[in-house]
Amino acid sequence: MSLDPSSDQTDRAPDPAEALQALLVVSPDGRIQFATARADLWMRALFAAASPSDRLPEAITRWLSDGTFGGQPSRFIVDQPGRRLCVQLLCREANSVCLLLQQNRGIPASNGGRCALTERQTEVLSWVARGKTNAEIGEILSLKTGTIGKYLERIFPKLGVENRTAAASFVLRTNRAR
Repeated sequence: MSLDPSSDQTDRAPDPAEALQALLVVSPDGRIQFATARADLWMRALFAAASPSDRLPEAITRWLSDGTFGGQPSRFIVDQPGRRLCVQLLCREANSVCLLLQQNRGIPASNGGRCALTERQTEVLSWVARGKTNAEIGEILSLKTGTIGKYLERIFPKLGVENRTAAASFVLRTNRAR
């Protein structure tokens, strides 16, 4: 098993239809507050020997506490033979951190398969979840409003949603489920 914080954006993202996704909400110190059934299954399968079932592995907790992700890796990658688990920060609040987990089976770890959401898409989704309009997000990120719209067009199918309200709900309902 290989644990690798990575921000390499040069590899092609896997087909979202082939990616399995799950959500995890943790406290800033790594205590798991909420996990979808799939996230719970993956965490137990991958890290049962490395950490208690109610906590993130130490390596992921360190990755989360390393900073604001301005210059830090945008995702944490766990490689195992035949599969890769990508952990991406979706939203950070004072008492909780929402993480998107994505796994692609049958992809050799060395082929460079990456998570379906890019760092910028994750950033845009985080602002959508905070209720910002495309124009506001564009101003915050120094991008044009139309560019934000294009990002959202690409994010929606990756999350399996059809609009910004559903995308925001996808992120926010995990924070409420604790």
